[in-house]
Amino acid sequence: MTKAVVLAAGRGSRLYSPKPKVLHKIFDKPVLAWVLDSLAEVELDEIIVICGYKAEQVQSFLHAYPVTTVIQAEQLGTGHALQIAREAIGDYEGSVLVVNGDCPLIESSTINDLLKQHQDNILDLSFLSCELEKPYGYGRVIRKGSEIIAIKEEKDCSEPEKLITEINAGVYAFEWQTIAPGLETLSNNNAQEEYYLTDLIAWAYSQGLASASHKITNPYEVMGINTREDLALVWKLKNEANLELLMRSGVTIVDPLNTMISPDADIGQDTIIFPGTYIQRRVVIGEGCEIGPNTTILGPAEIGSGTSVIHSVISRSSIAENSFIGPFAHVRGGSDIGPDCKVGSFVEVKNSSFGEKTMASHLSYIGDAKLKNNVNIGAGTVIANYDHRTGKKFESTIQSNASTGANSVLVSPVEIGAGATVAAGSVITKNVPADSLAIARSRQENLSPSRKTEA
Repeated sequence: MTKAVVLAAGRGSRLYSPKPKVLHKIFDKPVLAWVLDSLAEVELDEIIVICGYKAEQVQSFLHAYPVTTVIQAEQLGTGHALQIAREAIGDYEGSVLVVNGDCPLIESSTINDLLKQHQDNILDLSFLSCELEKPYGYGRVIRKGSEIIAIKEEKDCSEPEKLITEINAGVYAFEWQTIAPGLETLSNNNAQEEYYLTDLIAWAYSQGLASASHKITNPYEVMGINTREDLALVWKLKNEANLELLMRSGVTIVDPLNTMISPDADIGQDTIIFPGTYIQRRVVIGEGCEIGPNTTILGPAEIGSGTSVIHSVISRSSIAENSFIGPFAHVRGGSDIGPDCKVGSFVEVKNSSFGEKTMASHLSYIGDAKLKNNVNIGAGTVIANYDHRTGKKFESTIQSNASTGANSVLVSPVEIGAGATVAAGSVITKNVPADSLAIARSRQENLSPSRKTEA
């Protein structure tokens, strides 16, 4: 039986931002979300999140999560945060896990290992620690022989204590019934005038309670986000770890230093990712694709096997197998491109669908339209779907085997019938019957020099 308390009340003043630090994003996902995702893989009875700075924003984000929120109106330290949580925890008879909400690299396996050691050995207090060659800024683990007698924050350490290389990683497991009374003994008589959660270690030692540390080998797991440099480093580490996993699974990353792919992405074997590619959120890419160079895919999106995307942007859309996108195409939200299609150079598609073997090869805008099978869109075709006076958008349909000539405009809502052709330079405002040729333009007239002057 375990409850978790997530400390997420801090402002993050060194980020120089009005936004709470736990809401700063890595791959479009807030720092706090990465922590909660790890906790989702731990067997917990409840997750309690301590909110403080701009609590309403943090609570709004947490609306989609099954958590309890508690407000720490004044941020007076980590010990004070757990004091604030006492009412929410109540008379719980079990373990209480405390984690920092600004540590997005923490792994569920590490948390589970800590809890297993804590519960298997019937300990009263456990915490994560690690060895650092340069432990500057971290709380030191003070031992007497093999016994842990205290944790001291850097500013409160003596010079000999500052030489200790075992540091507190800031993740704790408490037996609530035995440790909760210690919260009443916490004092802010220290360099930062805060109530330290770490003071519980000295209190537990004075009470003869059983304490232990669980050492981890990767200190980045418990790295907190305090500066923009920290944010950039965590982003880099997550990207590197994900690219390594992808390459091990059969994906070719041509230049890992110039490729960023969210851990939410799922990419099939023998797909090649070229430099300058950025993939964010939930994106599924099939086998044998070629993505990039200089391509952005924003999920949720799906790319079918055998498809190529070059120098283009795709967002919230699906591309079926064996299609070709780009270069310099933009496939926007709600679009569904069928198999064996082409969205070519400087073509923008928005909230539209393509059937099989439909092509828009260059210089076109296709908005709010349904294009059936084997449709050909001529260069410069525009589907005018928006009435700026009313703000309404209208839909057009182009049936199978129809085509539009260069520089034609379809003013929605219209339907182009199966096998119909729109002549180049036409402005279409009415439906076109099947197998017809629609011409909506002035007749060409060539004037002699004398007539040209008269005109």
